[in-house]
Amino acid sequence: MIQRIQTLFLLAVVFLSSFMLTGDLIQLTTDGGALFSISFPGMKNQAGEVVQRLWPMSVILALVPLLALIALFLYKKRPLQMRLTMLVLLLSLGTLILGAFYVLMFDRKIDVNIIWKVKVLFPFISAILAWLAYRAILKDELRVRSYDRLR
Repeated sequence: MIQRIQTLFLLAVVFLSSFMLTGDLIQLTTDGGALFSISFPGMKNQAGEVVQRLWPMSVILALVPLLALIALFLYKKRPLQMRLTMLVLLLSLGTLILGAFYVLMFDRKIDVNIIWKVKVLFPFISAILAWLAYRAILKDELRVRSYDRLR
């Protein structure tokens, strides 16, 4: 299992996406000096209290590492592993789209300045790694099919 490159890619997706569950993803400041942050539980104020729950974002952030970990152990069922990896890729891109949507909506409600954190890049990197894992799984599947055809 560990000798396959897609295992390393999926393991990296698990680690990167699990880091998204801790700490702030984006910080927003208003002209009045109020500081808000978007994290796993939702939007928090300066005191750390959750002002608004962001359930879709929280669900997606929790599903990505879980599905990547499940796909990691499905190495004997490559078609199912490919589907789960593609789902992880789509959910990672969905995290980016949903995060951009929330930032734009908060910017419309309250005029805010955005302070980007490094964790904003993690869903994009996870999507690239999931795509690379999908390609490697597909190569393995095609190789196994060609060996079956020769028998």
